[in-house]
Amino acid sequence: MKKSIFLISLFLLGCSLNEKYTNSEGVVDIDYLFNSPNTEWFKNNYDSYKIDTNTLNNDYSNIYEYEIEIYMNTRCHDSEREVPRMIKILNQLNFSEENLKIILLNSEKKSSDGYEKGKNITNTPTIIFSKNSIEKNRIVEFPYENLEKDILKIINNVEYKHVYYSE
Repeated sequence: MKKSIFLISLFLLGCSLNEKYTNSEGVVDIDYLFNSPNTEWFKNNYDSYKIDTNTLNNDYSNIYEYEIEIYMNTRCHDSEREVPRMIKILNQLNFSEENLKIILLNSEKKSSDGYEKGKNITNTPTIIFSKNSIEKNRIVEFPYENLEKDILKIINNVEYKHVYYSE
């Protein structure tokens, strides 16, 4: 009897752990990106990215004043390329995961919980930089120069417009 209870408990624990990594929409964390079967590409792309250390040697201290939201799709080639790079840069800067929100969207750029509503997400990934809950800027689909340079401009309030910007 004890063995049966143990096996059932182990099975239920395994199911709940698998559910954490099988989400295809909604909020996830960095652990999900490294471990989900939906993001098998993540670790390779993360490891292979060479950070622009010349740019990263600049003052990025303002980044800690921001909240960052990443809207992505696990089957989008631009997300596959840019999200691992972004996470690697944020890890290098010791950016707190508490100030990072990663939202998975479906192919229509929507989530069942509506996290994207009011955010004008037209392409993935979209990386939104906010201060005190007010959007300051965003990177849409791919950086204008490279992520390091674009982030530096955004957090230091230097003139920056994402690649799809139009007035």
